[in-house]
Amino acid sequence: MKLRPHHIYCFHILGLTDADRGKDYMNVRSEIARRFIDEEGEIEVNEGPDMLCTPCTYYDGTGCTHPRGDETQVRKWDARILQGLGIEYGQTIGIGDMKRLMKNRMPLDFCLSRCPYSKTRTCDPCKLPGYFQM
Repeated sequence: MKLRPHHIYCFHILGLTDADRGKDYMNVRSEIARRFIDEEGEIEVNEGPDMLCTPCTYYDGTGCTHPRGDETQVRKWDARILQGLGIEYGQTIGIGDMKRLMKNRMPLDFCLSRCPYSKTRTCDPCKLPGYFQM
């Protein structure tokens, strides 16, 4: 599974359903959640748009156009999450190992001090869903 850093990390903390992004997006979102729950497979840390971006209604063929964070902003978030987790683009990590890494590193400094979603209390950067309990 190829995922950009903020999709690896924020996907679970935000817990948004985003049904307005379309059926194909929701199908990919469900598949990512299932793989994390089952700890099935590996993640390749992707630079730029990934498997969750491409079916999204905010993807224009080259990047994100979301009003709360376009591709330029999202790449900055990705870089900060990459640094916070201590991972690199192109790195492949088993999902179980990624879950442990996320749990051990949270909350990331970026989430506490700079993330616009955390600042508006859209998420709790100190809380992961139950399927992260090990």
